[in-house]
Amino acid sequence: MSEIILDKDTLMANIRGQIANSKNLKYQRALLEFVDNDGDFLGDNVFETSFLLRDGQTPLIYEVSGPYDTVSNEYATVGRIYDSGKRIFECDMKDQIQQRTAAMVIVFLDAIGHAPEKTLLVGAGKLATETVRYLKHYLPGLAAIDYHARTQRADTFEVACQENGVRAAYQPSLALAGYDTIIMVTNTAKCLIDTGNVDSVQSGAVIASLCTTSQVGEIAGEVYGRDNVNVLFDYDLTRTFTPDMRAADEGGYLKDVTFLADVLNGAPAPDMSGKTTILRITGTPMQNVAVLDMMRAAKN
Repeated sequence: MSEIILDKDTLMANIRGQIANSKNLKYQRALLEFVDNDGDFLGDNVFETSFLLRDGQTPLIYEVSGPYDTVSNEYATVGRIYDSGKRIFECDMKDQIQQRTAAMVIVFLDAIGHAPEKTLLVGAGKLATETVRYLKHYLPGLAAIDYHARTQRADTFEVACQENGVRAAYQPSLALAGYDTIIMVTNTAKCLIDTGNVDSVQSGAVIASLCTTSQVGEIAGEVYGRDNVNVLFDYDLTRTFTPDMRAADEGGYLKDVTFLADVLNGAPAPDMSGKTTILRITGTPMQNVAVLDMMRAAKN
């Protein structure tokens, strides 16, 4: 099951539908974090449960969980569906988590009407590769991107990009100027965008933060509260789910946030002229429900 490649258009459409109709989902998430004997971050585990309300029927219950550790820099994700106290479906959905996260970038970009012209990816792992695949699907004419990582990935990331018809040029230092689209796909142990370098981002640019670890946010909380910054969240729990967002919220930097569901349901997207627009993508229960429905259908 883990090798299933989900149809890109169908996945994006299903995610849009689930988010737009998220009032029918009741969900909660819990994040457990672990430190080693020296107090250093060791890893975490996410538990997520969603009740899909169905008129006159028992709810379908979706459960997703999976640990991440910093030693292997790997995570696992298992999904289950229950009906009337019976488990009716279970699968390993690790690969599909990467697919749905990459798909979410495109759902966001499409919702705000942003077509990347010059793109920087920060990170060069598996999720970065999947993101390039979805960018190429969204923009068939995409020929090149730049990327920044700790080391050049000529034999892995660059080769994978080339196989998808995209030339990837390595940038040894993180320089944000000149890009209209910056996609953060990292397991960073430090904040990468702060008040010291955010002003170098060109006016009207979009920054997508995929937040692939709970330890440290990729963007400093103060940045979210700037007058020249728009902030879009994937859903309401993004404000409180991770430590960096809780700190930003407590600091008063998240007072003016737009939610993707509102835009998908007809609310105007933020005015992007003269501002930097940050897309904070934490990973929603709605995305996971969309994936599990597709995985279940594929099995049947």
